[in-house]
Amino acid sequence: MNLNWHMEIDSETRQLIFGNENEDGLTRGYDRKRVVHAGGKGAPIRPEETQSVWKFETSSPSFVPKAVYINIPFCQTRCAYCGFFKNLAKDDMMESFTETLVKELKLSAELPLFGKGNVNAVYIGGGTPGALHNSQIERILDAINQYIPIANDCEFTFETRTFEFTKDKIETCLNAGVNRFSLGVQSFNSAARKVIGRVDDGDVVARKIEEMKKYNHAAVSIDLMYGLPYQSEKDFMEDILIADELGVDGMALYQLNVFDDSRLDKKVKSGSLPTVPSTKEQAIYHIKAYKMMQNLAYTQASMSHWTRGTRDRSLYNRMSKEGCVMHAYGAGAGGRTASCGYFTHPSLTPYINMVMNGIKPLMGMTRTTENSRLFNMIVSQTDCGHLRFDTLNRAAGTDMRSLLEPLVNSWQERGLVTVRENLMKLTPEGQFWYVNMAQAMIDVISLATDKEYIPQTARISAQN
Repeated sequence: MNLNWHMEIDSETRQLIFGNENEDGLTRGYDRKRVVHAGGKGAPIRPEETQSVWKFETSSPSFVPKAVYINIPFCQTRCAYCGFFKNLAKDDMMESFTETLVKELKLSAELPLFGKGNVNAVYIGGGTPGALHNSQIERILDAINQYIPIANDCEFTFETRTFEFTKDKIETCLNAGVNRFSLGVQSFNSAARKVIGRVDDGDVVARKIEEMKKYNHAAVSIDLMYGLPYQSEKDFMEDILIADELGVDGMALYQLNVFDDSRLDKKVKSGSLPTVPSTKEQAIYHIKAYKMMQNLAYTQASMSHWTRGTRDRSLYNRMSKEGCVMHAYGAGAGGRTASCGYFTHPSLTPYINMVMNGIKPLMGMTRTTENSRLFNMIVSQTDCGHLRFDTLNRAAGTDMRSLLEPLVNSWQERGLVTVRENLMKLTPEGQFWYVNMAQAMIDVISLATDKEYIPQTARISAQN
C-alpha cells in the first residue's frame, strides 16, 4: 500500500481530493460538490453472463439484515431540478407496470435469496409512487405483503408528493402496513415550488401533512431543499419552522444540485429564472439550518436527516449506506446480493418484456471488490458524522489511519474535522462537505491499491 500517494498525485487530482487547502473550510472547503453519492465502482460482469451469475447469487437463502427497494418510474409532472425523471403518469403505462411489478414480486419469491430470511426495511420510491391509482397501490402493497418475508419491526416507507395523494390512497397504505411516509415537499414557499414544477401551493402541502399526522399510524418525514430559485435564506429557515410547527417526525435538508444541461440549468442560463445560490452561498444556508435544528432540539440521524422523537428511524437510508443485501424491484431499481450489485432496466418496454418472460429484468451487474466493505464503512460512518479508525483498521487488516493521515490533517487544520484518539468527527462546517470527504477517502484508498485508478467527478454543480 502506497503511503506516499499524496506526494505522487498531480495538482488536479490533489485539488479533487484535498479541496482548497488555504481557504475558508465552510464556504471554500472544495470548489463544488463532486458526486451525488460517494462510493466505489464494482467490476462489470459481461452482459451474456448476468443471468447465470444472477441464478447463482440468488440460489441460497440469507438471514442477515436485508432491505427492499421498489422503484415506481412515474411522475405527474417533471420537476425542473430533477436528473432522474423517467415517465409521465399515463394510465395505460401505469397499469401495465403494476401488472408486471406484481409478477416480478411473485417470481422473485421463488428464489431462495428472496423468499427466505426477514426483510427489515421496505422503501417504495421513484419517481412518485403516489402518482399510481389507488387500486394499483393496493395491488402492489398486497403483493409485497404476500411475497416478501417482512420482519415484525420492518420500517415500511411509501414515498410521494402531496399532489393527488388522496385520503383513499393514504388509508390503503396504512391498511397494508405502511408505517412511514416520505414526502418530497422541497419548500412551503409557493413561488419557489411553482418554478421547480411542484403543483400544490405551500398551504395545501401543510394541510395534507396535518391530515396524514392525524391518523397516528405512521411516521411522517419530509424533504426540504435549499438553494432553490426565489428562495432566500430567510425563506428556508421559515420552511424549517413550518415543518416543526406541523409536527413532522423527521426532515431531511438537502442542497440543490443543478445538473449540467438540466431544465433548471437551461432556464437559469437563458435568463428565464434568476441565478440560484452557488455552492459557496449554499454553505451559509447549511450552517444556519444546522444551528436552527440544534436550537429546536432535533436529533441528527445523518448529515442531512433530523428527527423529532423516536418514530422516524430512517432505517432504510442507514442500511443502504452500510451496503446491506438489497432486493430491488421495478424499472430502474438498484440492488445488491452478498457479492454483486445490480440494476434493473429503467425503460419500461424491456422491463415488462423480460418479467413477462420469467426473467429478472437486469440491465447490468457488477462484482464487489476487495475494498467494497471499507468503502461502505467510510460512507455509512461519514454520513453519521464520524469515522472510527480502529474499525476501519480491523476491516482492512492494515493501518488505514496512516494512509489517510495527510488528508485528515488538512481537514483538521481547516476546521472541517476534529480528531481524538481513534475517532474523527465532522464539524458543522465539515458536514456540508461530507459527500466530498467520503469520496476523497475512497479515492485515497483506491489510489494506494490501484495504479490505474482515476478519481471522477460528476456534473452536478452547474450553479457555480
